[in-house]
Amino acid sequence: MKNKNLRDRSHLIRDLQRRLEKIANAKTKAWWERYLKQIIPFRGVKMDGIRSVLHTWYAQNKIADTLTPGMQKKLALALFREKHAEDKLAGILFFQAILEPQGQVDWRKDQEDFAQLFRDGHIFDWNICDWLCVRVLGPLIQQVGKPCAQALSEWRKAGNLWQRRASVVAFVNLAKRGNGNFRGFTPMLLRNCSVVLKHPERFSKTGVGWVLRELAQSDVDTVIAFIDTNLESFSRESLNNATKHMPDKTRQRLIQSLSRASSE
Repeated sequence: MKNKNLRDRSHLIRDLQRRLEKIANAKTKAWWERYLKQIIPFRGVKMDGIRSVLHTWYAQNKIADTLTPGMQKKLALALFREKHAEDKLAGILFFQAILEPQGQVDWRKDQEDFAQLFRDGHIFDWNICDWLCVRVLGPLIQQVGKPCAQALSEWRKAGNLWQRRASVVAFVNLAKRGNGNFRGFTPMLLRNCSVVLKHPERFSKTGVGWVLRELAQSDVDTVIAFIDTNLESFSRESLNNATKHMPDKTRQRLIQSLSRASSE
């Protein structure tokens, strides 16, 4: 039975891939591969096209009727293990648009499955990482609340760059509410930021800059204090993002302080 399930899953994935290839566009493929600096191959299908293909494929293959929720989840996770960006994005949309509305996402187990995808190297660029954060992980945190947020916050300790980035980017759409999400939200998020920011990779620092920009909408004084305390760990790029909506006087002070610290 296990081998049959694997064969069925492979057949369904190949069918989805054929459908994506039928609407692929060479210019779209070239643009995305150039934008992502050839890190990941693309087929050349925009997000709306992926979403349309996914729903048609799901309906025409009668997946809701023929696969249990657990098998569907395994199928969605298997899409992340394919090499093309659109296949991985289809996996993300499978969780967001099909499994979550059906109440089939178990954050305790599924966050570990996602963590394993990072550890196994199936999520290795900012595009897939951030789509997963914004479309799946963030809504899970919003739905479940503090327990889920705390579990995903543990990812700040991960050895994998992209999993660490997810420990802050997953909170981007929640950060503007600060402690309005739940008591202790802001200190928890700043703890994540302080750990991730100390790593030298560009995308560790830009993830922090992005989420601080949003957090500043709810508690700008706390964000300014955090930046002052951790200033030397910022890159100019991440600081520019973090201070984007701050008053000009404050923004310039922080940028100039970083410039002086960098030149010493």
